[in-house]
Amino acid sequence: MRKGLPGAILTCQVVLLACVAGCASTPGAERVSAPTGHGPLSGRPLGPGSGIRLLVTGGPAPAILDVDTGVLTPVLGLPRPDPRGTLLAFVHGGHTVLAWSGPEAERGRLYLLKGRQARKLATGWYAFPASDGSGFWITDRPAHDSSCTVRKQAEDGRVLSRPRWSYCGALPFGDTPYGLHTRHRDESLLLSHDGLRKTARYPRIVAATSRELLVQRSGGKFALVIPGGKERPTSAPTGSGTVNDGAVSADGRYVAVPFLTPTSGAHESLDVWVLDTANLRWTQVPSMPVPVDVKTRRMRWAPDGRLVFAGAFVTAMDAHPRESGYTSMIATWRPGERTLSLRRLPVDGQTGMEIIAP
Repeated sequence: MRKGLPGAILTCQVVLLACVAGCASTPGAERVSAPTGHGPLSGRPLGPGSGIRLLVTGGPAPAILDVDTGVLTPVLGLPRPDPRGTLLAFVHGGHTVLAWSGPEAERGRLYLLKGRQARKLATGWYAFPASDGSGFWITDRPAHDSSCTVRKQAEDGRVLSRPRWSYCGALPFGDTPYGLHTRHRDESLLLSHDGLRKTARYPRIVAATSRELLVQRSGGKFALVIPGGKERPTSAPTGSGTVNDGAVSADGRYVAVPFLTPTSGAHESLDVWVLDTANLRWTQVPSMPVPVDVKTRRMRWAPDGRLVFAGAFVTAMDAHPRESGYTSMIATWRPGERTLSLRRLPVDGQTGMEIIAP
């Protein structure tokens, strides 16, 4: 197996039972391309002016890669590189957060990336923005062998909600209009904003729009839910399996849901389906499923409505590719398009990457 890479702090093991040749699409789901048999990622060349930037964390020091020019620009404001330290990056909407922990720091340090400058946000383990844009939620463990805490603060450091003790094994990692999202014992839980009380539970919350939650029920069925209110069931885009966290477009209309599964080779299979919340119809992204190093793959929506993928993709029909068989690539797709737009990236296949806001 390939070496693991820094990525989002909370990563789930996911499984997909992909549709094989001859099976029919689920009612309410549409394939926009013929099944590829898990062949290499394919599409047309990505032209100039994409405006996409990547945070590259696998080199001597973090840098920002301009996809259009191939230029790497070092990130300023972080502690000096230390092989004994750990730098993790995660993106929430328009915010890129960097978490640094090293031997000289008793507690982790959190930074916000502004252009090429990393600005200190807080001490703590993890940070994610409030769903209403009012600040950031910070999870922390103030001292060794102590309980964990959750607090809310403004970008300038002002405390908006005092720290509250929380179980370290179920810390929240995202915010929704209906509460903070966490997982415990294979369930998704919503915690109240004011006191971290459990207010709802589901088998899995896949994504949250500004109005509804996309929930996967027992048996693999999906529904768009308003907690305590209206529910809109949808068909399932694949036969069965456990999905990974979805990504919501900036306008809230589309939810991209990745399905992952181990293969008989040394890589994994990625299959992405997009739900149109207006008509509850699923569409498979072109060229899917594809073989990919799942530890490097990233996915997010750009503000202009494009779905962007990055990662180390397998470029040959080889069940057991060598390291040279993986190529770092960027791909974009807009709902309604029948092909992906692709470009190879000038970074090593084992490089950690995050897709950051334009």
